[in-house]
Amino acid sequence: MLAFIVRVKTRALLLAAVAVLLTGGAVAAGTTPSAIPGAAHSSGAHRAAASPHGMQRVLNAAQVAAAAQTCTSYAAAAGWANNGSLVTASAVCMAESGGQASVYYCHATGHDGAYPPVACAGIYDRGLWQLDSAGQSGTTDACAFTPQCNANVAYAVSGRGTNFAAWSVYANGGYARYVGDAQEAVTALVSGTVASGVLGVCLARRQYAGNAPVVTGSCGTGVRQQQWSILGGTIRRGQLCAAPASTAANAIVWLRWCDGLTWQQWTQSPTGQLRNTLTGECLSDPGGSRVPGTRVTVAPCAADPTLTWWLS
Repeated sequence: MLAFIVRVKTRALLLAAVAVLLTGGAVAAGTTPSAIPGAAHSSGAHRAAASPHGMQRVLNAAQVAAAAQTCTSYAAAAGWANNGSLVTASAVCMAESGGQASVYYCHATGHDGAYPPVACAGIYDRGLWQLDSAGQSGTTDACAFTPQCNANVAYAVSGRGTNFAAWSVYANGGYARYVGDAQEAVTALVSGTVASGVLGVCLARRQYAGNAPVVTGSCGTGVRQQQWSILGGTIRRGQLCAAPASTAANAIVWLRWCDGLTWQQWTQSPTGQLRNTLTGECLSDPGGSRVPGTRVTVAPCAADPTLTWWLS
């Protein structure tokens, strides 16, 4: 639920009390925890059994794991960067909806329902990230209850991953119970977007064809041209891999049929640079361009947003 439409305080307090009883811990309402429970270890014995705000039932361990996979896959496709914001976005989704794309919460009655239809007179929160019908009045129900469309709107609401304060579960720390599971799901990802250090830019391709250029795109669309798989050190889609066109400095990057050779191998540094094994140069967004369709190149590696890319 978005925080600018605040739910009934007594319901929030009840949920907080339930969370304390079920998880054996507490997060003070209205605060953001300085340490995130479960974030540093496997969540197998630490899964939160708290009821998400958009659901009236308690989730078991299997349902929490399924919610993590659902939320993470759509969040990765929307473009949240795997620099912490992807995990946060996934945990917020889990806390809001339990990964249920059709769930809504009716403010007037305090009850949940499943779309279609919406049986609620007044404001209601919708779908995975519980987009409310007032604050997001420009988002149709058809979009809000479609998983990827909901994720794309939520990505924009979050300032492209820079601010999650619009969600009350973030402001009061409720999302933190799900961070461990979200991190596991993110770690297990083998496909999604490759988000740039230049805010709102994602790696894309003009077409699925040999010699097609690799270009920049605007994150938050979930389009297939921005979806990549990371396999064996390659950045690929199907049988085509991203590779520099030559060993020359600042060579363009294009798609070539995957052959397992070093020119198609990329290694990510701890600070996010993607270094090509053959050339030793790093994937670059020339000039930090936010113009979709800008050709991506390789360039001398450096700690710079134009050379930073986060693999989902």
